[in-house]
Amino acid sequence: MRADGGLMKRGFTLVELIIAIIMAGLVMGAVYQVLAKNQRFYRAQSQVTEVQQNVRAVAAVLPGDLRELAASDGDIKAMGDSSITIRAMRSFTFACAPPDPATGAIVVRNSTTYGYRSMDATRDSLLVFRDGDSSVASDDRWILGGLASVTTPVVCTDGSAGTLLRMSGANIGLLDSVRVGAPLRTFETVRYEYYDDGTGTWWLGVQSVSNGAWSALSPVAGPLSPGGGLRFTYLDANNNVTAVPGNVAAIRVFVRGQSSQQIMAEGRPRGFYRDSLQVLVSLRNN
Repeated sequence: MRADGGLMKRGFTLVELIIAIIMAGLVMGAVYQVLAKNQRFYRAQSQVTEVQQNVRAVAAVLPGDLRELAASDGDIKAMGDSSITIRAMRSFTFACAPPDPATGAIVVRNSTTYGYRSMDATRDSLLVFRDGDSSVASDDRWILGGLASVTTPVVCTDGSAGTLLRMSGANIGLLDSVRVGAPLRTFETVRYEYYDDGTGTWWLGVQSVSNGAWSALSPVAGPLSPGGGLRFTYLDANNNVTAVPGNVAAIRVFVRGQSSQQIMAEGRPRGFYRDSLQVLVSLRNN
């Protein structure tokens, strides 16, 4: 008590203050460690998910085009360990009126036209099935030609809605043996390639021919692992490796992805995360 009889207000001693500061520091340090671990964990999970999505994207995009190839018909234009140039199918339809071999005109029915984009005369070419003599199969063939123009709407022989395709090239005279109901395919020339974007980052890229010239290479999926992130193996009907495009019956695609950042999380090795996937694609008419 004070001399005048009042109560004294007790404060903190220096020792108590130091102890309080130390305990607060320990608590804050522990909280920071938990937050930092959580942040590293979620960042690592994000990198893992990104790599797995990129690998699956490659495994989804490439088989979609590769399984439509008929190697014996020349659909594989060039092939390498990390690139392939192909005729990539873009639509499938049927003739709904007798073609005109003089002008190359073919009318196709809209209701039986399937594809993931509209026909484009600047990018697409045609393959038209020619039955020839219907009593034999030896003269059946696909007629190759350019796509000069696309005109709609027009009317099929039965009055249904159609699209007029104008075929160009030396084979238009062979349309005289193409019948109503004949299948027709449009395709564009596409090159898939494993490439470095100039910064040391590797991608699956694609380019196509438009108006007779190659477009710029565009990334499809990545980043992929540098050095061997994408590899094609070409197999014949006997499952042997072949270097002859016309003999390819299946293509094995191996893809390895790599995270864009290094991972530093408990339970995982420190460094870039990598994952891989392998797909075997059987070709059409193999």
